[in-house]
Amino acid sequence: MNSNLLNQLDEFKNQRHEAFVSAFELKSEGKKIAGVYGENVPREILWALDIIPINIYGIDGSNIEAAEKFIDKKSCSLLKASYGYILTDRCPFSHFADIIIGTNYCFDKECMINKLENIKQVYIIKEHKNAADLVSEYKDFIYYLQQKYSIDKFDEDKFVKIVKNTNNISKLVHEITDIYMKHPYIMGSNDLLNIIYGSQFIFDLDERLYKLQQLKEALDMALFEHPVTFNKGSILITGVPLGGLNDGIIKPLSSLNISVLTLSRCEGENYKIVDDFEDLYFSLAQKYIAVNSQENLNRIISKYNIVAIVNLKIQGCEVQSEEYSALGIPYLPVNIDYNCDYEKIAMKIKSFINKL
Repeated sequence: MNSNLLNQLDEFKNQRHEAFVSAFELKSEGKKIAGVYGENVPREILWALDIIPINIYGIDGSNIEAAEKFIDKKSCSLLKASYGYILTDRCPFSHFADIIIGTNYCFDKECMINKLENIKQVYIIKEHKNAADLVSEYKDFIYYLQQKYSIDKFDEDKFVKIVKNTNNISKLVHEITDIYMKHPYIMGSNDLLNIIYGSQFIFDLDERLYKLQQLKEALDMALFEHPVTFNKGSILITGVPLGGLNDGIIKPLSSLNISVLTLSRCEGENYKIVDDFEDLYFSLAQKYIAVNSQENLNRIISKYNIVAIVNLKIQGCEVQSEEYSALGIPYLPVNIDYNCDYEKIAMKIKSFINKL
């Protein structure tokens, strides 16, 4: 791996930590910050209102004990970790957040967010299966934010620009993912996760787009120098938010000569493309409508030649109910928590993959 590509990968890996300073600077400049839970929060609306959306899910179990004084010990460890970070005020992102925003996709998450009302301003976006209903929900959301933060006008031109920008970012994420999936030797599965996860903590969209473009060019150059294509099939690891488990579980799998795609169920951003700008609200709603998980899995399996699935289910999660075994490919269920033996989990997954 050439030094230019290696340096860029390191930058994405460290981006979340570096973003603590960025969040402080934004707050010092008088910017509003929204702490976001869930990929179906329409971040484009927040950007258009000059409110900076930041993913504030917890990434480790260091504050779970504090949360368990107020949340059932049997509940989702991710939610306890996230709640604990805010209770202890140990996360700069949630500390600087003016408002906490989530959706009602997960009942337990909705309850957790509502418990924060005495600490932070909160807002729950109701999800709908009908785009027209979701448009109405979004307009209520916009009106609420305008009233709350004395924003006179929702700039439609800026809204269009933001959506075009996020479209371009999404396209680059897809292209970078495609490169890795066809050429897993070019970087590790942990590198891909670092790119996608880390880029979400670049709070200037123009800068995020630029850095992803630079990385894509570096990957293209690496392919030009070593144009080898693998077609052995790929592994999908899905389930728990994976940002905090990357080094312990995903990185050890990079030694395997096979592509490993990670798909978090909770954290992160939605990388669907908005195609129609004539009715942008409706098109945005179509992007964020919660899709049938089984259909989405079938699409991913077909696109990336997935030959097996590993589902990491975090302790206490009540959402994951997919019948992976019905997909007709090998499937490994793994129960996991923040205090488990990551090395043992990684070895279990390696053994499963090696037997395929």
